[in-house]
Amino acid sequence: MEEIKFTEKTIRYTTLFEDITGAKVKDCIDIPEKVIFLVKEGNIEKAIGKRGKNVTQMSDKISRNIHVIEYSDDPEKLLSNIFYSYGVKKIDIVDKNGVKHGTVEVKPENKARAIGKKGRNLSIARMIMMRHSDISSVSVA
Repeated sequence: MEEIKFTEKTIRYTTLFEDITGAKVKDCIDIPEKVIFLVKEGNIEKAIGKRGKNVTQMSDKISRNIHVIEYSDDPEKLLSNIFYSYGVKKIDIVDKNGVKHGTVEVKPENKARAIGKKGRNLSIARMIMMRHSDISSVSVA
């Protein structure tokens, strides 16, 4: 597992997000196209708010796209939560030569979107999994 480091900016984002939503943040990842918040298990509805009100408010305040994912200690559940919006059908976690690999099967019509442009969503999923589990490789089937 990678060490999780918060920057001054991610600490500010986390504090603001928790103030707006009342949800507890487990991790905040600031990448060029969006800010990703991993909220503690059971906090996802509170984090998003009615009709996405909290996400919209946070997005407006920091002028950035926001993505909220519910954290889980269970790597299989966490992977499922990361790819939730693509219709997860199955998760397989295997050990390949000492490297843990997670394969996420999504609805066929969502596969390209799940992978993302130039594999961007896979990179983000891999980053999250390396920060919160012993899985260091992720693919979409």
